[in-house]
Amino acid sequence: MQVEFCRRVVTFPVLVLGIAIYAFAAGAQEQIYPVRGPVEIKQCQRIDQPGSYKLVNNLNAAGDCLVITAEGVTVDLGGFTLTGDETGTAIRGPKVPKGTIPRVRTLVRNGDISNFAQATDLSGTVEGVRVTANRAGIFVAVGTVIGNIVQFNASVGIEIADGIVAGNLIVANGIGISVREAAVITGNEVSGNKIGIDASGRGSALTGNVVDGNSEIGLSIRCPSNLTNNTAVGNGKNLVLRGTTCRMSDNLTP
Repeated sequence: MQVEFCRRVVTFPVLVLGIAIYAFAAGAQEQIYPVRGPVEIKQCQRIDQPGSYKLVNNLNAAGDCLVITAEGVTVDLGGFTLTGDETGTAIRGPKVPKGTIPRVRTLVRNGDISNFAQATDLSGTVEGVRVTANRAGIFVAVGTVIGNIVQFNASVGIEIADGIVAGNLIVANGIGISVREAAVITGNEVSGNKIGIDASGRGSALTGNVVDGNSEIGLSIRCPSNLTNNTAVGNGKNLVLRGTTCRMSDNLTP
């Protein structure tokens, strides 16, 4: 009986101590890895840490506004507007060495950019942004440009080297969409520009785009490329092919 009683006496405090150590460890772990929301942006600034950022007010810039030097940054414009003084770039991403693909890209979404020399200059994704009355609009080196409204930009509305341009409304720019190398261009409405889509690199795929009312050329394509189910009507010239062996299927280009 004495042995059993001693076991009970010794076991109970050990159990309590174990629970206390576990609780302390759990608490310490929560302190090391806190859960936090996006970092608020209240002014034009440099962003040098990866993570999620969100505008909480409109911003006016002299020169560049948001300069991102870290990979893996998401900027939610929160429905607010970046307005420039006709110089600088609204959102500039980290520099990527020529010929390389960035490991973790920049994401910009959900707001307005106007009156800059360049709206964006980055590799990554631009989506759900209204880009109006800049000297040049969206530039993405490698990445995706999805669901934007791009209008009244003096030179190029959307420029991309490699990637995807999909579901954008592109109106009254110099060149609506410019492709430097090769890209997938799909489901865009491109109207009232000087040139609608200029794919100057070989190997692009254009599918389901509507290109109308562009004063000089609707589609200017470097072959070989693939064109499927596009409509180009009411342009100065509806279709200009440069080179040979473009593949054409079910396009309306009278």
